[in-house]
Amino acid sequence: MTNEQVKEHLLKAGVKNLKQFGYPEVTTETILTDEVYKEFFKSMLKDNLGNGKQIDEVINQILEVVS
Repeated sequence: MTNEQVKEHLLKAGVKNLKQFGYPEVTTETILTDEVYKEFFKSMLKDNLGNGKQIDEVINQILEVVS
């Protein structure tokens, strides 16, 4: 998988989780910009650190964007 594919997978998984938590309006774009969505997503990303070098690299790139 490319880093871009990993990023898309993480974004889609984050959107799916937030929708299950009661945020039906979240999208792969708003999860990176909305203050509430970003906080939940950052927590989800941090929970997934340590699952592989490539995944950690992409997670850290996303965390830089949302922090």
